[in-house]
Amino acid sequence: MAAEKVLVLCATGKVGRNVCRALLEAGFTVYGTTRTSPDRLRQQGVTPIVCDYTKAEDLDRALAESEAKKLFVISDYFGAAGRSVSREVEQGRRAFAAAKRAGVQHLIFMSVADAECFDDKTEHIKAKVQLEADLRASGLTYSILRPCAFFENLDDASNWNPLKRGVVKFLSDQPIKYCSTYDIGRAAAILFQDPQQWAGRSLDVISWQGDLAAVARALEVVSGEPVRPALSMPIWLRRLLLNDLHHMCLYFERDKGPKGEPEAFRQIVPDALTAEGWFRFHNRYADAEPIVRL
Repeated sequence: MAAEKVLVLCATGKVGRNVCRALLEAGFTVYGTTRTSPDRLRQQGVTPIVCDYTKAEDLDRALAESEAKKLFVISDYFGAAGRSVSREVEQGRRAFAAAKRAGVQHLIFMSVADAECFDDKTEHIKAKVQLEADLRASGLTYSILRPCAFFENLDDASNWNPLKRGVVKFLSDQPIKYCSTYDIGRAAAILFQDPQQWAGRSLDVISWQGDLAAVARALEVVSGEPVRPALSMPIWLRRLLLNDLHHMCLYFERDKGPKGEPEAFRQIVPDALTAEGWFRFHNRYADAEPIVRL
């Protein structure tokens, strides 16, 4: 039997590339949209479709070219939407409409854990709440994945936080619930493989919890070297420069973050990555030096 086809939007982004990896490993034939990096997808084993996934005509073309009846939807507040809630909502709505036109049989939308619980100052969450409501009313067969903080943010040079030997940084040093973007993809594979069980349902993607000191200890175990935990920036500067993310951190810190627990997610993905597991999986510092030395 031919492998089922899945189209992943924004396939070369922080989430998309690891979702593609997990879906490939699960046996799907994976297509991915990209504006500028088709060779990167080909090297990964993904069939690239060069297009702007925020445009209706490009979405229609991507679905037609791939013939995929499964669709993984990512909306992008910080990048493609230019930090506009209304533009991000339009991104998602165009994807949902294109899925209906193409007869998509199962759509997975990536939202945020506890999206409805964040305060009004956490701008980048607002679109996710609206799009979840739109999806429930769409008539599509859908599932929603709701991840928490990404381990990948521990090595994010684009946000002034490259991972360097001997130190690990984050915007908060308080206990945080984390997940890997790879585990988002592994969860997506499970949902796509059993659409009847997961139709109309959501799943919190939460695989580990710990404060920054625990993250540093995990990197020490994996690297075999002392690691110092440190804030990416002082809290007053976080509030000044990153007010949106500051208020997201406040939810994590004051209200202890998403209500879901790692144990519940591990019932679905038993080997979901812990902090140690993620450092082994990621296995590189920002300068491309390996974390695990042979």
